[in-house]
Amino acid sequence: MDQLTTTAPPVAATCCVLIVEDEYVIANDLRLLLLDAGYGVMAIADSVAEARQLLGQQRPDIVLLDIYLKGSATGLDLAATLEETGIPFIYLSANDSPSVLEAVKATQPSGYIVKPFREKDVLTALEIGRYRHAHGVEMRLREEKTLQIALTETLAEQVPWPQKLLQAARLLQTPIGFDLVTVRYQDAQTYLHYCFYRTGFDEYQTLDEEAFLRLTNLPAALSTDLQVVATVFNQTPGYYNEEKFAELGQQHPLMHRIAKTLRMSSALVMPMAVGPTHHCILSFFSRQPAAYQARHLALLDRLEQPMVLTLERALAFEEIARLSEQLRQENSYLQEEVKTTANFEEIIGTSPLLLQVFNQVSQVAPTDSTVLILGESGTGKELFARAIHNLSARRDKILVKLNCAALPATLIESELFGHEKGAFTGALERRIGKFELAKGGTIFLDEIGELPLELQAKLLRVLQDKEIERLGGNTPIKTDVRVLVATNRELEKEVSAGRFRMDLYFRLAVFPLTVPPLRERASDIPALATFFAQKAARKLGKPFKGLAPMALQQLTAYAWPGNIRELENIIEQSVIISDGQQPLELGRSLASPLFQASGVGRPAEEAPRSPTPQPPKDLLDVKHLQQETEREYILSVLVKTNGRVRGSGGAAELLQLKPTTLEYRMEKLGIRKTITTTGPEA
Repeated sequence: MDQLTTTAPPVAATCCVLIVEDEYVIANDLRLLLLDAGYGVMAIADSVAEARQLLGQQRPDIVLLDIYLKGSATGLDLAATLEETGIPFIYLSANDSPSVLEAVKATQPSGYIVKPFREKDVLTALEIGRYRHAHGVEMRLREEKTLQIALTETLAEQVPWPQKLLQAARLLQTPIGFDLVTVRYQDAQTYLHYCFYRTGFDEYQTLDEEAFLRLTNLPAALSTDLQVVATVFNQTPGYYNEEKFAELGQQHPLMHRIAKTLRMSSALVMPMAVGPTHHCILSFFSRQPAAYQARHLALLDRLEQPMVLTLERALAFEEIARLSEQLRQENSYLQEEVKTTANFEEIIGTSPLLLQVFNQVSQVAPTDSTVLILGESGTGKELFARAIHNLSARRDKILVKLNCAALPATLIESELFGHEKGAFTGALERRIGKFELAKGGTIFLDEIGELPLELQAKLLRVLQDKEIERLGGNTPIKTDVRVLVATNRELEKEVSAGRFRMDLYFRLAVFPLTVPPLRERASDIPALATFFAQKAARKLGKPFKGLAPMALQQLTAYAWPGNIRELENIIEQSVIISDGQQPLELGRSLASPLFQASGVGRPAEEAPRSPTPQPPKDLLDVKHLQQETEREYILSVLVKTNGRVRGSGGAAELLQLKPTTLEYRMEKLGIRKTITTTGPEA
């Protein structure tokens, strides 16, 4: 149809109308009617294609729109374009069937005129349509402002994320409408996935990703596919109704299964960039086949900036709180370190075996490889772990230690991985674990052989996936931690006995490093004894006159089952009872039941170490007596503890020995682990 463009006198042309009608007589009558009433007529179009071409050239104030036009496209199709650009429109149609009216309502027109119409009907509808549009825009702006404020306040609340996101979803239910909404948030370290499934008028079921997969009868193995589909599906903002939504199901079988299981028929997607590396994606799903229009997308687009600013602020505050808590725990941890690391201030010795270990340390320290430090109790395995850390590229970060034998199994997981508030009885606040505390640094797990089997599996997953999950949490947290472990157990035997996982053992034993016992580096004993004596003398405020020759002979002749830790204890005992005026003698410390019971001297058949002097004969003569004394002393303590070796009030605690050390001595002395209260058994 030829375009008929007529402009009314400027004084009367207060509103410009586009007529989209394929019946020329009706279109022309409308044109004349409008001109007589003082309206301006932009043009007449008889098809959707022609109307869109005109809209690209000029914007009308309002459109009179027939539903059925020339060509395959209808006025309903053009309505979507008009709604997208914010141009009000009034339908002209002779069809008022329920199905047509239902489709019309979904496009939210400013009016509907049934053919044939009277002049008064058209003019009245135009005036009402213009008024509704003008005041509707103002009302929508007020409603959006109210919604924006409510969303901002909700997202800024100091409550867990699932709770605040659910409240935000409730606020969006009226302007958007949905049966399911998913929120995905991802940054360099964190991936969150929450779903809110509508189960009633204002009732919602909160689902994490695992629960969502269960709801849709999908195997957990498809969670990775779900993220991949989400990435493809959410590249740009958009809405998908009926055919387009069905096409998504054809492209992605996983989406098809979700749609089929939950009976979803349309979707609305809005990705948001929260900072340079953070991404948040909102996905709304509805069972209605044409639930979403351009106005919904436009609303989310207008809400994006304030929502992003609020999210950035909330995440920044959370990060500050996390870093503050980490700093507090680091300070607390380091203060405890100052108190507990007084036993060893440096590695002392020049024996060949020790120099060999030094060489191994220098080789592995610059790498990020896991190191398994082996050796008897008291050999200073922790000190070598500290040396590896101090020689590594992580030296400026923290070295965090955890003794796996010092905590009950129920607490080790919380200590390692942290917990959320309410994760268990007594969890009154969120607490970060040792792995989070050691971020960028090194974690040293001592007595790794004592780790319960169920936690061995979780530690293996951490080593493989480089991520942890707090107790009570559902958010994986990326880790950047070097792992050092130590044990005095023979892990190969533990694996054979089923007490230690083989796969974890091979993960840990990337670089095994064995610390020699003190008896195999006897040439280092004088230097070590002198160092410990000077240290104890300083602490006690006594002078140190050196070690007496007899004391040196006794020290170098002793087998040292407790290794360096035992040596330091013996020297400190000697300094305590000395007057500080003479060279240090062992004297009374040799009379200590523990010292006697530990087996001073070596078997007579053992060849003396050169240039180590021969042990005095009187020390060799009393070996059997000392062993019997040790046996009786340990048995008497076991009777007091009803045969209990480990735990609070156990024999190991009373004897101030590690449980493994005491069990070793008991085995050597032929003491059974089960002791009755009526008397010792051997």
